[in-house]
Amino acid sequence: MDKNGFTLIEISLVMAISVILMTLTTISLISYQQNTYVQTSIEQLMSDIKYQQISAMNGATEGEVSAQRFGIHFDTNSYTLFHGDTYNALEPTNFTVSLDHNLSFASVEFAQNELLFERGSGEILNFVDGENTITVQDGGNNTQVEIAINKLGTITQIQ
Repeated sequence: MDKNGFTLIEISLVMAISVILMTLTTISLISYQQNTYVQTSIEQLMSDIKYQQISAMNGATEGEVSAQRFGIHFDTNSYTLFHGDTYNALEPTNFTVSLDHNLSFASVEFAQNELLFERGSGEILNFVDGENTITVQDGGNNTQVEIAINKLGTITQIQ
């Protein structure tokens, strides 16, 4: 007797193995994508912190007559780059950055939830004793990344 083809059991077994492999691959890719969201958001935040500090150190005027202080105001799911002595939500030159995906700021250990850099020196004006931290939480998998910043505005640790 000559057999041409596959039995139903063989086809079912191959399909089951294929579904299991595709499921594992999908889960792995989703995890990788979520980690990429977090890493990209942290890198953007660190870049914006340095940009605001350098702007304050260089004496940028942002269209004003004299050099300005620069800062970052933190909300739950976004942060705003601003210039001047205090944060003003109605200032048209503010630039707001929304966090990606399920990310939020779990805690910001600075006065008034903002970093404010001094003109010329770039030091943090509203620094609280010790090292201040910004904690970003990923609501998707309940992980947190903590960024520690010293009085000079240097990012000293990322956990």
